[in-house]
Amino acid sequence: MTNRERFWRTMRFQEVDRLPFWADWIGPFDRWREEGMPKDVDPFKYFKFEGLISAFWGNPRVPVNLGMYPGYKVEIIEETEDYRLYRAADGVLTKVRRDVKGYPTYQWLEYPIKNRDDWDKFREEQLNPDSPGRYPPEPQWQAMVKEWKNRDYPISIDGGSFYGFARNWIGVHNISLMFFDDPNLIGDIMEYLADFFIKVLHKALHDVDVDFALFWEDMCYKAGPLISPSMFREFILPCYKKVTSFLVEHGVELSWVDCDGNIEALLPLWIEGGVRGHYPLEVASGMDAGKLRDQYGQEIVMWGNVDKRALAKGKEAIDAEIDRLAPVVAKGGFIPLVDHGVPEDISYENYCYYLKRRKEITGYKD
Repeated sequence: MTNRERFWRTMRFQEVDRLPFWADWIGPFDRWREEGMPKDVDPFKYFKFEGLISAFWGNPRVPVNLGMYPGYKVEIIEETEDYRLYRAADGVLTKVRRDVKGYPTYQWLEYPIKNRDDWDKFREEQLNPDSPGRYPPEPQWQAMVKEWKNRDYPISIDGGSFYGFARNWIGVHNISLMFFDDPNLIGDIMEYLADFFIKVLHKALHDVDVDFALFWEDMCYKAGPLISPSMFREFILPCYKKVTSFLVEHGVELSWVDCDGNIEALLPLWIEGGVRGHYPLEVASGMDAGKLRDQYGQEIVMWGNVDKRALAKGKEAIDAEIDRLAPVVAKGGFIPLVDHGVPEDISYENYCYYLKRRKEITGYKD
């Protein structure tokens, strides 16, 4: 059975010899090399992963740029021993701590879109669907297309982002007010993005038989979404329907969304909008793959939901976490992975033990 067949049989709740052996969003490599991982290896190849799947990055995926292009020139404003203040490529005035290990700590101080004039300028400068940087150079693109024709592995493509993109360009506080103060502008931004994604994706979906699309939002936190379900229904749901309908018309029947936090309040709306797949399902935010499977049955597919905190605690906690998810794995439509990036507090020994247990419940044999 090929990796592509395994993926589709898993997503269709059919019998499969084993699950795809995808990579987590790994990891603290410097620490692991000090603790026994060979120093001269590529961790992805060393662990024998078959894919690193995520929105906007990962492998294998169709490299289409649905974001800003060409971006802004990075400008360093101030540097000290403790922090760096700079204007980033996305136009945001950003402050980042220099003394934090692992995932950086950022402050976003000023955003490029504050009003309609800013949006008009930003759209013209950064969101031209015909910009040459949306695709690799044509000879490289044609070589990729040729390689993908006879592949035995699944391949993804970016689906885009609505709230997530707009939030990054406007700011959480500012966009929260804008939904009330200037709903016409919010509506225009969302509608433009839907049409923009379709225009950019058209060439790829004409040339390539794509397995699934990956949207990105990160529009929830521990207690729920950053906007109400009614706002999602009014401003964002029609855009999802438009893009997922286009995807289905071009042979992409499965769409996923990457959204951190607790997504339960928005999940029915994503289903209505044509999105069946959900990840990373953060346990610390109350997400439970077993509960979702009981609630939605085969309406949804999932990956993630392995509590990263359990991996830091040791083998007993890892065993409990794997045992919790084993029944969900057995029902199909689910690939267990760490529920976000693998943080610095997870040892090499614990990570290897987690992989060993994960292989046991997913049928993978070395």
